[in-house]
Amino acid sequence: MASFNKQLLRRKAEKLPLAICIHYNFYLSFIFVILMGQLVVTKHREFYFCNTFQRSLSVPVFCVWLAAEIPRLYVGQKGVLRDKLPEMAAFFLLSFFPQFFTIIYLGFLQEIILPFDRVLGVTMLLFVLLELILSWRLLRSTMTRQSALFYRSIR
Repeated sequence: MASFNKQLLRRKAEKLPLAICIHYNFYLSFIFVILMGQLVVTKHREFYFCNTFQRSLSVPVFCVWLAAEIPRLYVGQKGVLRDKLPEMAAFFLLSFFPQFFTIIYLGFLQEIILPFDRVLGVTMLLFVLLELILSWRLLRSTMTRQSALFYRSIR
């Protein structure tokens, strides 16, 4: 019984940093939506772009980020709290593919970069990188634990 409690506490200690990071990322994403949305719309309306491709790319990239951020945070929180491997894998993949690259574009690769773009981009990029590292570690430990439980159950 004591070893079960220690194992349960160790498992909760593994999940806690990622759960905290996702929780604070929810609030940061809310701020990011308001401020970056305002910046993208203002740049689109009021600034002159030399490259029309850059002008037409900023709004769809922001919309892709927004459309992927809501399910990403939902499946991340659900996967961590309920210890579900598919949701944690979806969180990892959504964090890497659309989010990582859209944040890099919105923070650093636009034609017109305001100082606050970089501040928001660096902050959000640090959160996503931290979540990628923590979710990878949690995915590996969850996979090994669940495969050990499976092998034990078939014997």
